[in-house]
Amino acid sequence: MKILEQFIKGKNPDTSLCEDMLFVSENFIAVIDGATAKTAKLFNGKSGGKAAAEAVCQVLQTLNPRTTVYEATKTITEKISALYEPCEEKGAAAASAIIYSCYRKEIWCIGDCQCIINGEKHLHEKEIDRILSEQRAQIIEEAIKNGISIEELSKNDVGRQAILPHLKEIHKLANKECELGYDVFNGTSVPEDLIKIYTIKENDVVVLASDGYPYLQETLEESEALLAKEILGNPLCYLGYKSTKGISKGNLSFDDRSYVKFII
Repeated sequence: MKILEQFIKGKNPDTSLCEDMLFVSENFIAVIDGATAKTAKLFNGKSGGKAAAEAVCQVLQTLNPRTTVYEATKTITEKISALYEPCEEKGAAAASAIIYSCYRKEIWCIGDCQCIINGEKHLHEKEIDRILSEQRAQIIEEAIKNGISIEELSKNDVGRQAILPHLKEIHKLANKECELGYDVFNGTSVPEDLIKIYTIKENDVVVLASDGYPYLQETLEESEALLAKEILGNPLCYLGYKSTKGISKGNLSFDDRSYVKFII
């Protein structure tokens, strides 16, 4: 296995606030995307997304290289569960992860991270996020028609505010096998049927990335170029590419981003 490209950058100029993490060892390669907090709750002074992402990395550092995806998922879940106080409702600390097991020659995806395998893209957008992104886009379009400027909306995102109550509630769909249910590491058990597994073989070229890249490509340069175009032309993320959030005032992008490309 050979790493060809890797990159990570936070949406905020303060790099300590980045909730994405890259993990590379002789046994595992992973992109981990800490979920943007919907509450002010902190875990040892860190946001829920940061704490959960660090927990995934800590597990991967000591995980038996021969472990199965189901054993790994259980161990990571237990690690994140330990962040909570006894009897506290789980969900505030959450992260998606896409992990390559060198021994198993498998890619494991829990959550909405992305991958490309020999040019074939595998995107894992949550349906509930797609629905709420559409709702936010409609609200922003109406606000612009009513004379509110893009500049004003970047400071006061009325679309985000409108869907925020729903965003605070969607954790109830986490790890539920239902129409809008989705998988995520948040301290609750991840149903096996929701985990995505891809088998890899020798000489395969693989890209793993977080969803901070709206149009993931086979090279970092292309992925960055398309992101830069989107940042310039669609900073509120409500036009061609739609998201539950845009670029907040003072931020560099709408989300943290991480990318790793390797050949088996």
